[in-house]
Amino acid sequence: MQRKKLLIFPFNLLSHYLRCITLAKNYPEYDVWFASSAEYDSFVKLAGFNTFNVESFDPIRVMACSRVFNFKWLNEQDILRVYRSQVNAIRELKPELVMGDTSPTLKMASEHTHVKYVALMNGYMTKYYSRVRKVSRTHYSYQYVSRLPNRVGDFITSLAEQKAFKAIHQPFRILRKKLNLKKISSYLDELEGDENLICDDPDLFPQKNMPTNYRFIGSLFYVSSDRETILLSALDQAKPTICVSMGSSGEWDKFSFLSDNRYNFLNIIVAGDLHRTIKGDHIHYKEFVNLDEVLPYCRLLVCHGGNGTICLGIKHKVPMLCLTSHFEQEWNVQMLEEKGFGKLINEAPQPLVDKAVMPYQPV
Repeated sequence: MQRKKLLIFPFNLLSHYLRCITLAKNYPEYDVWFASSAEYDSFVKLAGFNTFNVESFDPIRVMACSRVFNFKWLNEQDILRVYRSQVNAIRELKPELVMGDTSPTLKMASEHTHVKYVALMNGYMTKYYSRVRKVSRTHYSYQYVSRLPNRVGDFITSLAEQKAFKAIHQPFRILRKKLNLKKISSYLDELEGDENLICDDPDLFPQKNMPTNYRFIGSLFYVSSDRETILLSALDQAKPTICVSMGSSGEWDKFSFLSDNRYNFLNIIVAGDLHRTIKGDHIHYKEFVNLDEVLPYCRLLVCHGGNGTICLGIKHKVPMLCLTSHFEQEWNVQMLEEKGFGKLINEAPQPLVDKAVMPYQPV
């Protein structure tokens, strides 16, 4: 008897693929298929899952647009292109269930094909988030809102946000009308599935009045089989160790100063710097590092504020300095700062790490 199929559509960044792979292992009754990714298929195949070809949004363009608050990547042409490709994939493979992680067209595709849709969400991106999503420090309005009393600033931010989510959703509304799909008014509604799994800690990202089709499942930690023995054995035990992990969306060029010899009093583990921006005898580089293995040996984690990375930092009680790439990561770090787990360093002068911050002591 043929097993039921589950198709998974992660956004094409490493963090999304890894947490979807982790979650997929909890669906043993399904034959699991992942949207193919030239960058991350190796992780999918290592986990024993299949892949299928489907159109997607260009992650490089999306990240570049997000940094300057440009949402033109969500235009009718690209939305329709990805939607049609997803519909075709669903029709061809005939799954009983589809799952999306930041896949904004999948709600429309699942609705069209009458297949149940499970959405993975970050706590700050639900309709029921009980906190205010603060204005990004890089947004032009920050200089004005930041001068207001908190209560007034939060009220204005919430009103402006409602209008913004509605404006971002305009091309979806146009296409939904043309395609005879349900009427939806906001981008947050478009991200919602038939079932919604929040991949966060409720203490960090509290919700209010959640309906029954929402539930917290906690952070999803990707478990690598790499024990990092070689990497750890190469460290100088007389030096403190820090880890720099900026994910697949971080701005590595801003850390090139760590190559300088004045930082050779540290062991610096560098995870994922594909262009080798940071170099030196004190740099210990790997394309992919099992943070679960190395963080117990680290005195500090320098990162981009991505969900998976900060959750591992919290798990291992490693203080964090976060250089964010876009506004969603700022919302993560907002909560880190409130809880005392880390600091935002976007506006911090160099050097970020020196002997005043990281005393010269053995690990």
